Amino acid sequence: MNTLPGRTRVFSDQDFLLRAGEDPDVGFVIITGRVELRNAAGTLLGDARQGDVIGAASLLFGGRQDLSAIAAGPVEATMVDRSTVAAEMARNPDQVRRAATQLLAGLNLVPLAETGAESHIEIVAEARFAPDSNVVSITGKRARPAAHPGDIAEMGSWSEIWLKPASDATRSGMPRHGIKINETPYGVGRKPKRGEQIPRTDIVLQFSDERPYNLSRNHFLIELGRPGLMIRDAGSQLGTVVNGERIGLDEPRNVMPLHIGANEIEAGGYNTPFVFILEILA
Repeated sequence: MNTLPGRTRVFSDQDFLLRAGEDPDVGFVIITGRVELRNAAGTLLGDARQGDVIGAASLLFGGRQDLSAIAAGPVEATMVDRSTVAAEMARNPDQVRRAATQLLAGLNLVPLAETGAESHIEIVAEARFAPDSNVVSITGKRARPAAHPGDIAEMGSWSEIWLKPASDATRSGMPRHGIKINETPYGVGRKPKRGEQIPRTDIVLQFSDERPYNLSRNHFLIELGRPGLMIRDAGSQLGTVVNGERIGLDEPRNVMPLHIGANEIEAGGYNTPFVFILEILA
């Protein structure tokens, strides 16, 4: 790493900007180049590019870094420390309030599937908030705008639900025309290897996978809650992406409402081969 005037840093290929397990007091804004984000096992979970911030959670809340940030070729980045962030937040209280409101609105503060049919709690659908595509999530994978801006699949709004394969890996393990979902919860996961514990009983559809695993034995569930049909990450190792937004892993929520029409589901890490379309017919 070379130091330029000011707070700009230049990293060479495979230099670490941040290391998993450390408690850094700095983060970086990428100016040029690409940074890979990997977990402690070395699995690639995403990347960061120009304008993206890495180490944001540690800058705001402290604590150990979950992922390592590694330069993939030459990288130029601006270093930001916690004191600078705190000073800027103090100077911009209105912006902080708006950001905090958006963050809290997106959190699963009331577990949707556990509110029960008799609950009168109204939950504003987080899906109406389209994340800025230039913001890197904690996992490092960019959150794309929701691929399906249609109506949320509320109770009684659909006639049929079909889970369909959308990649070679899923086409090889299920009927090409898909599976009609007649009961929920309906779970998807990895077939256990010899000596591993069997998955939970609602994991109905299982796929073979090899190390390093993209699929977990208990990966995701299609289930009913409020406001209706949703995907729940079942505690997977690498998370689940629903219509471009990751849930589970170290993201702030583990459920995502679904929409009438086609919903894309990616189970696993960055560029996972396990991709599905959940089609909800009105």
